[in-house]
Amino acid sequence: MLQPTPRPSSSIIEDFASAVAYIHGLDRVDTPQHTHAYAFQHGIDRTRHLLERLGGAPTATTRCVLVAGSKGKGSTVTMLSAALSAAGYRVGVFTGPHLHSPLERFTISQHGWPALMPEAHFTEYAAQIERIVEAWDCPELGLPTRFEAFTAMAYRWFEAQAVDIAVMEIGIGGRHDAVNLAEPMVSVITNISLEHTQMLGRTLAEIAHAKAGVLRAHGAGVIAPQQDEVKRVILEEAQRLGNTGRLYFAEACCTVECVGVQIGVTAGESGQWLRVRLQETCADAAAGASDGCEPMFCPLLGRYQLENAATAITAVQALRTRGYRVTDADLRRGFAGLRWPGRFEVLRRDPLIIADGAHTPYSMSQLCASLQEYFPDRRIHFVIGALRDKDVRGIIQEAARVAASLIFTDMDVRRAVPAEQLLATWQALNPSTTDPQSDPQNGRIYLQASTAVDVSSAIRQAQARADCNDVVCVAGSLHLAALAAERIEDL
Repeated sequence: MLQPTPRPSSSIIEDFASAVAYIHGLDRVDTPQHTHAYAFQHGIDRTRHLLERLGGAPTATTRCVLVAGSKGKGSTVTMLSAALSAAGYRVGVFTGPHLHSPLERFTISQHGWPALMPEAHFTEYAAQIERIVEAWDCPELGLPTRFEAFTAMAYRWFEAQAVDIAVMEIGIGGRHDAVNLAEPMVSVITNISLEHTQMLGRTLAEIAHAKAGVLRAHGAGVIAPQQDEVKRVILEEAQRLGNTGRLYFAEACCTVECVGVQIGVTAGESGQWLRVRLQETCADAAAGASDGCEPMFCPLLGRYQLENAATAITAVQALRTRGYRVTDADLRRGFAGLRWPGRFEVLRRDPLIIADGAHTPYSMSQLCASLQEYFPDRRIHFVIGALRDKDVRGIIQEAARVAASLIFTDMDVRRAVPAEQLLATWQALNPSTTDPQSDPQNGRIYLQASTAVDVSSAIRQAQARADCNDVVCVAGSLHLAALAAERIEDL
């Protein structure tokens, strides 16, 4: 049992709410040692030192899987952990960002739905961190950031709760990310595209180099389908480590195809039927698991989930070489119980309103492809919000390829791009947006485009424009998808 920490009289932590405020405040500490929220220098060393002061996590940091990538990390983590949990393993899961509460970042599951970290545990860890930070004895490293505190809490909690395996989602990049302090059994790299360019680099090769930093000399690597340039960088890193023989490329190990789709609004009602086939390259790892001739149900929509499913199943095969036993029946049970809010989430059926956290040009293109595949004869009205560190131009361009109209909305998020700026970006990309005589054949697209002060107003605008057969899609940010889910009952 977690023992309460004696709190100094100066402590600001009295309950869960104040604990959350304290942890969030670590990114705004006004001291010479303050560390910028996205400063990677010394981040792993800071987090490792904080974790040691919390009590350490020698098992959780070695009996774990790290998942890096630009898109699909969260879905892949969810699929992999669900399969392991269905097989009877006690699985700790660390993901981000959270949509409503920081407790969403920390879960433990076994034989079913994950349980969040209790408020009391979060509050106690926050109190311990407050005490450690007040007496911080490594000034040369700077103070821990909010994300580094979350990471240390996750590893320590999983250690204290004696999980069988921890599945940890990398925050940003990989090589210098706090989560990467571990020595994982398996490192997974999902699809890589341009993102966080101010921090990771402005080319695919630079970003791939950052992500490839999660690979280990003695660990297996699972690689989702990638562009050739990205694959080259990953292979170079594997060669440097001497572990090319332990790389599992998902496209060579597993194929997943959709053989049916159903749309609903009740949790678990929407989804797709998947047919999974393991390739001969994974035959040894897959001993005891069938090649899934019978389709299995996955309550996550979107064609991009096929790639995520193939990557997660390939990671299961890699873990089998480490002694983990996950059968075909476990995969079916695990996938059938999947829930992942904000990913092609059906919020309302009449009119059809969908929320998706697509926040890169690649993920937006995949979302648009899914919308066209599922609803080929229906107009799509986009509600779009975005954060400053994203490729906003690319996101808007991809949405505009299939949109009947665009509504750009403000978000009450510190890093959000103002709606008027989003509209100006679209108008700069396509000066003919206000000209009904624009010519799509010459690259000029006329779309009705406007702004809204919040997501509720934006959805109302979209509904006013939409016919009964149209689709409203809220996208561009996970924060926006979460806001839409919160407000939908009031619309």
